Amino acid sequence: MPTEPALEPVPPSWEPVERQMVDLFFDRVPFGLAVFDLDGRLQRCNRTWVGFYELYFGVGPDYTEPGRYLSDLIPGNEGSVGDLFDAVRTGHVVRQAAHRIAIPGSTTYWDVVFAPLYEHGELVGVLDVVTDATDRVHSTERLEARVSAFTRVAAGMTVDQPLVATLEQIRSEILRTTTAAACSIVVWQGSTSEAPRLATVPDPVFGPGYAEAFHAMYVAAGVDARTAEDVEPFTLWRGARTDLLADPRYAAVHPYWSRSRPEWEDGVVIPLVSGREYFGELQVHLPAGSRFGDDDADYLLAMADHAALAIQNSALFLEQREAAGAAERHRLARELHDSVSQALFSMTMHARTAQRRLEPLGTEADPARAEVARLQELTRGALAEMRALIFELRPGALAEEGLAAALTKQAAAIAAREQVGIEVVAPPHRLPLSVDTEEHLYRIALEAMHNAVKHARPASIEVRVSLEDTAEHVTLRVSDDGTGFDTSVEHPGHLGLGTMRERATGLGGTTTIDSVLGSGTRVTVVVPVDAEHPLG
Repeated sequence: MPTEPALEPVPPSWEPVERQMVDLFFDRVPFGLAVFDLDGRLQRCNRTWVGFYELYFGVGPDYTEPGRYLSDLIPGNEGSVGDLFDAVRTGHVVRQAAHRIAIPGSTTYWDVVFAPLYEHGELVGVLDVVTDATDRVHSTERLEARVSAFTRVAAGMTVDQPLVATLEQIRSEILRTTTAAACSIVVWQGSTSEAPRLATVPDPVFGPGYAEAFHAMYVAAGVDARTAEDVEPFTLWRGARTDLLADPRYAAVHPYWSRSRPEWEDGVVIPLVSGREYFGELQVHLPAGSRFGDDDADYLLAMADHAALAIQNSALFLEQREAAGAAERHRLARELHDSVSQALFSMTMHARTAQRRLEPLGTEADPARAEVARLQELTRGALAEMRALIFELRPGALAEEGLAAALTKQAAAIAAREQVGIEVVAPPHRLPLSVDTEEHLYRIALEAMHNAVKHARPASIEVRVSLEDTAEHVTLRVSDDGTGFDTSVEHPGHLGLGTMRERATGLGGTTTIDSVLGSGTRVTVVVPVDAEHPLG
């Protein structure tokens, strides 16, 4: 039936009104009517009945010409239709809702009525009345599938499973319960003012490298910090693929979107929002011209809400674990300080006392003096190690004491353990660095010192932290007089060099490594001063 009024001329008729009513009713009612003889041969059908065949089978009007058997019109369904005919031949009206008709390439559902036709008291034919129930059945099936999908996703969110597993389940359920050709979930990592990266839930149908290309696209385009008030709640983009392939800002993913598979043209983008926080996007790729109604939009919005809640829950669980870990580290640090550290300090004092008492005994006590000196050396080293460990365990220690103090403690521990001289040179005042920047520089310096003592066998190491004259950059330099190495050759044992470069790059800085065989190594890291910590 057309959704807008359709005008169709009706020529004058000289037939009786009753006959005209029957003809108009038969030919123009919005349900299919067909008359068969008792052998199942088509005698007559109305336009709606013909239209059903044209819609679902893709055939022309000649397919339903009178004279064809019903078994030929819907091949493969002789059994189910034959049972209905047999009941009518015994003088019964048969009614059935959602009768399934399946032919290769098409499955449809029909509300059917088969009724006997009599002439002069004799059964002569069968009237077939059909109403299309395909959309209703598919809608019901789709609703049941989506309810089940919600149940599975909700069940998955109640167990301790990784966030990526939950998001992958949501992505898979969307593909299973919609006509989507592909689906990906983009999650901002950290602040939305930073370049986002995919939380490993891109649709694999796009092929390997798609997540990295997507990341590169966002880095190139830049992403502004946004809150829930700044984003559209839902976007259906017809012709999205054509528009995006013509936009140079998306060049990084053009090779993946231009492929023939998957076949998609339209897109849906839904922000992942919980409260006032904006976590990322749900991106659904649809075939061209896909039917997309309010129920589809509501379903995807609900799935997006599940994804946003899962991300938020994951962040809260992580914070809880970190808080619990921090509390446990604080407890360990306190107990180590109150017990082991004090015991080591006491041992140092006893060793000094023993050394003083051995002084008047002359050369006969030299072996004892040597053992006491060794004991002093061991206890001093253990005490330095313990202080460094307590520093590491104590939450906020680096933020409280600063980079210079932290490096001094760790240098003392390494020097005592490895028997190497380590000097830390740093300004006495706190540098204008954020806690994160101090943390990364601290880790870079530790990595450099450990690399030196492990690979270069140096006699001395210098760790120098300085503020450039312009007060815009801070320089960390770790130098040693060890064996050095060839920087042009990959060294499997020097994997930490890559980590140091990554940390510096993440701070917007640079890393330079100078080394010559036999002449030591110098690691120089230069990072910008944090704008939110200006010099006074």
